[in-house]
Amino acid sequence: SARFCPRERRQGFECRAKADKFKCGIFFENLLGGRELKWIGALPDAIARAERSNVQDEIFPKVNGQPVQKSYFGQWSRKCDPTEANAKCYLLMSQLADDKLDSCKKTVGNLDGDDTIGNQLCDQARRFLQQGKKDISRGVRNQNLAFYSSTCQGNWTAVTSSQRG
Repeated sequence: SARFCPRERRQGFECRAKADKFKCGIFFENLLGGRELKWIGALPDAIARAERSNVQDEIFPKVNGQPVQKSYFGQWSRKCDPTEANAKCYLLMSQLADDKLDSCKKTVGNLDGDDTIGNQLCDQARRFLQQGKKDISRGVRNQNLAFYSSTCQGNWTAVTSSQRG
């Protein structure tokens, strides 16, 4: 059967957060029409890859003015509190939410900045749709991207804001 995430064999079921840690993920939501999530990527998973390319200062969201580090995902005020993980993921992912899809800026999936974010997302969506035997002749339109968090081996849950509006 298809894997939930590319490194599932190595990282465990659904690439969820390890014990005592949290993860922040970005997913296609309902891409195949079955209310499923399709993996795009996650933090801190992407940090090691970017560190090897020495571009983490440019591409990662900031915490206290500095690029987020792997250690952040194991720092707790209240250990394994899903509300705290949600708030931290909201802080990180809200910095990415306004990225322009026609931008060629360096991103986790585009370390060289040689393609647009939108093209890369469309290519990934097309691969999922083809694997799911879906018609792609009209392209990918009106596709939602969603941010989720996993806390201490727990399920992926939607990242939400405690603010209204």
